[in-house]
Amino acid sequence: MRKALSVLLALLVLAFGGALAEAGRVNPWAPTTAQGLMDALGLQLGLPDGATNATWQMLKTEQMGQVTFTWQGEDYTARVAPADAFEDISGLYYEWESGNECEVGRCKGIVRRARDGGNTVDVCLWYDDLTGLMYSVSVIGADLDGFDITAAANILYIPMQTE
Repeated sequence: MRKALSVLLALLVLAFGGALAEAGRVNPWAPTTAQGLMDALGLQLGLPDGATNATWQMLKTEQMGQVTFTWQGEDYTARVAPADAFEDISGLYYEWESGNECEVGRCKGIVRRARDGGNTVDVCLWYDDLTGLMYSVSVIGADLDGFDITAAANILYIPMQTE
């Protein structure tokens, strides 16, 4: 009887151990504010006038800041993090259908587009080589034809002072 219970317990651990470990995983993104992001990581992002539902977070292990918000009927996610060179920090993993060069402030960047079912996904990535900061802003919407994500990017980008 004892051996049967041990076997049953071992099977339960195997069956549910992964789910229990997943359930116990801690979200690495810590809630913060715009000022908290500046105080903790020295990073900042602007918000467009009329933006609502702004939620600020930071990922201290990556020295990354993020804000999600709604503006003009679309939901956005913007990120900023230190980087040695241009890289994709958006966290979006799509097969991009297009990519066009753009400018955000004084920075060179790229706008990419993908389709996800009935939605369109746009992302703008730019790198500030004077400060070593990488930025991204993304939006997912049902109809983004004629949409210009660089308008949001230029509002979010706050050129930081360099020494």
